Amino acid sequence: MICENCGKAQAKVHMTEIVSENEKREHHLCERCAEKLGYTIKQHFSLSEVLASLGAAQLAAREAQVPDVKCPSCGITFAEFQAAGRFGCAEDYDVFSELIEPRLDRFHDSTQHTGKIPRDGDRARRRGARVRALRSQLREAVEKEDYERAAKLRDEISRLGGAGDEVPGRSDGGTKP
Repeated sequence: MICENCGKAQAKVHMTEIVSENEKREHHLCERCAEKLGYTIKQHFSLSEVLASLGAAQLAAREAQVPDVKCPSCGITFAEFQAAGRFGCAEDYDVFSELIEPRLDRFHDSTQHTGKIPRDGDRARRRGARVRALRSQLREAVEKEDYERAAKLRDEISRLGGAGDEVPGRSDGGTKP
């Protein structure tokens, strides 16, 4: 389709203008003419941007309906917490948990704190933490019957020096044949 403005270039921008309830107009423009006419075009967007904007809209709608919950210990309301950005006392975490957990999940991809090991910590401690995390993932993979992933995790545990030959949930001890 050719641009309806310049009549030369290929139309790549297609817009629908709603004039009234029963009437709409379609416009087909090349990128250059669309830009000249003041239409900003975002050519690249990621699925994560689209999903994030949908999630933000849902969160905003949910927050608009939030009842004004108040902490019985310090008296802070959720609206006051939002304005100040900090809680008034330790009980606020429990009082406002239903309201803050979706935020924590959105910001950190989790609502459970797993902690971090300092970069200057000793290697054995970091390796031990990594092996424990891999073992946990191995148990989950076996429970889900994802044996290919479980084998990779077992091998990674072995490479790190952990006892990774065991497969959780096997009655024979889980050792390799």
